Amino acid sequence: MITQIIQKFANAFEGLKTALKNDPSIILQFIIASITMIFFVFIKISWLEWLFVLTAIFIVLITEFINSTLEDMCDLLVNRYDLQVKGIKDMAAAAVLLAAVYALIVAGVIILRRLL
Repeated sequence: MITQIIQKFANAFEGLKTALKNDPSIILQFIIASITMIFFVFIKISWLEWLFVLTAIFIVLITEFINSTLEDMCDLLVNRYDLQVKGIKDMAAAAVLLAAVYALIVAGVIILRRLL
């Protein structure tokens, strides 16, 4: 049982490594997340603000992983243009968009509080 748990974690880390090697969208999201965290360290946000920032970052990253996975699965299963596949990919991309909007709102509220 312990061996199975360790293997599951190893598989998860392998997936993370594969994504960071091969998926430009995920790489971009990690770069943006890193820049965001450096910025918020610089302006010294509170622990509660960190909680919101980190939650927003993780939501964006998680949705990007799901989006990329769905896109890859669709490409593997259907190797021609298909309107249903397009709809699936568009909906997955919309999830990332919504997560990014949430992240922008969180960042905006934190920054505007300091300016006003």
